[in-house]
Amino acid sequence: MPNSNSPGFWSSSLSEADAISAGVEYSQLQLSKKGGLYWVEQRPNEGGRCCICFESESQPGVQHELTPSEFSVQSKVYEYGGRSWALLDDALVFVNASDQQIYRQRLSGSCDVVQITNQPNTRYIEPIWDETRDRLISIQELHAETGVINRIVTISLSDGSVEVLVEGADFYSYPVINAQGSVLAFVSWNHPHQPWTSTQFSYLDLTSSELDGPIPIAGHNSEEALSQPYFSPEGELYVVTDRSGWWNIYSCNFNSCELSPVGTESCDMISAPWQSGLTHYAEISSKVVSIHHRHEGAEVMLDGVSLVPDFNYFKSLVAVGSWVCVVAAAKNQLVSVVKVNAVTGQVRVVAGGGSPLNESDCSLARPMSFSKAESACFGYFYPPANAKYSVDSALTPLVVFLHGGPTAATYPVLNMKIQYWTQRGFSVLDLNYRGSSNYGRTYRNCLQHQWGVVEVEDIQSAIDELVELGLVDKGAVFVRGNSSGGFSALSAVYQLDCFAAAASLYGVTDPLVLDGCTHKFESNYLHWLIGDPVAEESVYRERAPLDNVDRINCPVIFFQGEKDRVVLPDQTRAMENALKSRGIKVEAYYFPDEAHGFRVADTAEVVLKKELEFYRSEMNMHSTGCGPSFRD
Repeated sequence: MPNSNSPGFWSSSLSEADAISAGVEYSQLQLSKKGGLYWVEQRPNEGGRCCICFESESQPGVQHELTPSEFSVQSKVYEYGGRSWALLDDALVFVNASDQQIYRQRLSGSCDVVQITNQPNTRYIEPIWDETRDRLISIQELHAETGVINRIVTISLSDGSVEVLVEGADFYSYPVINAQGSVLAFVSWNHPHQPWTSTQFSYLDLTSSELDGPIPIAGHNSEEALSQPYFSPEGELYVVTDRSGWWNIYSCNFNSCELSPVGTESCDMISAPWQSGLTHYAEISSKVVSIHHRHEGAEVMLDGVSLVPDFNYFKSLVAVGSWVCVVAAAKNQLVSVVKVNAVTGQVRVVAGGGSPLNESDCSLARPMSFSKAESACFGYFYPPANAKYSVDSALTPLVVFLHGGPTAATYPVLNMKIQYWTQRGFSVLDLNYRGSSNYGRTYRNCLQHQWGVVEVEDIQSAIDELVELGLVDKGAVFVRGNSSGGFSALSAVYQLDCFAAAASLYGVTDPLVLDGCTHKFESNYLHWLIGDPVAEESVYRERAPLDNVDRINCPVIFFQGEKDRVVLPDQTRAMENALKSRGIKVEAYYFPDEAHGFRVADTAEVVLKKELEFYRSEMNMHSTGCGPSFRD
């Protein structure tokens, strides 16, 4: 019978509330011409509210929250959002979460907030300031009776009137304008593609009186994913493309429309663009500063030198003058906003960072690769860490984390939700199965028509190797995943006989149903992941967890938002009921105010607490001989 000294049953002062409250997220950095730094904070203790914060160059260490409490800065374009605000000279504009309209807020005087747009059934994202004409350029998403229409529009700052600038493609992202206001560059793509499979890169001559339409630069006749165009202060145009197999930075020649690599590397310099308006590189002193993603950890590189060596995860990079600012994290430090002087090398944490845990209580990520499957996969192993306890020779229970996407990624950083488990004597494997980002285009494309197959092979390969290494208890292995990771977790439990229990957080249970009701952004994604739903209906049925309930023999716990429009709650209820009808132990929790991805702190705390109780219950049952039989 397990006791309080048994791994998995350790006590910890790191409560559910502590683990969640440490999860403040930082994003959408912008620097003013004078060096003032702005960023967006997403706060779980305020229901996931997003607010813009500011630190001036003249008052380092003094931070101001700019967004009034009745507003939240968040776009819902493409459902996943992205950059939702822009800086003007004496003001800023932002997309308000509740109505998806653009508002203007002055940065001096009364700092009043005034609504600019008032377009019913529309959303906006990536506003930029066309300073030459004193107007905004933004991506608009119109939800019409005939369907969802995306286009690039101009918005008058004086009266909020909207005019269409570019339309015709299914999707647009990354509008950028040069300092002279003469050229607008952007990325677009059409069904059935996603922004990480195939996109087009074009520009528009804004000085033409007739506006002849976009001029294609790259991507129109080839399978390459272009992203994140950027104009340097001097007017040089860059873009990222994976035509070499890796997302590298290229410069653009307007006359020839040719792209030239800016130093190629066998690493990705951006991540899969699930959100719009991400920034992972910039130019400073006529040199490119960029993020290099590697399995062991990322670097910010400038002229061959690592600029922020004490961190190994970066996003949202911006630069002005000698300043480089980036969102950063490390194995032993929480996510933070970091400001670096590229001349002196001085590094300063502006917001966030640190750790709620002592060094002896902190489990550090161990990068690992697993090669028993058809090809290698990668992940990060976190052993138990709690100064009050010792593992000695005892094998530890394992929780396998599966990220969503599935074309997303996990990183070797201090994640308090992972520490919550390692504090209690669990080991955690955070898996970047084949199909994940940051390992090149070939690795990313491994999931094409193979979703529900290759990641399950990788899960088995990783578990087998950890068991063979004597790191984990093969009789106490758990798997959990959110969204597409929930699908993979449920796929694993019906294909593999090695789990004590599983958890699905708003996970896909019937991809064929999902294909018929999902939103525009992902409406053709399943065709790439599995195949044509008409021609390949039998394949969908073969892989759907709901159609394989009779092969699931371990307990499952579900967590689902009632307002989810990506994975509808009925999918989870159908899976719950089907398992119960077979006598399988099931728990399910539905949250009326949550959508796809839990933003409310109370919800996230319930998830941690109930999941832990569920796993411990199964370990108790197994230790007394009352539970299911696990493989030898």
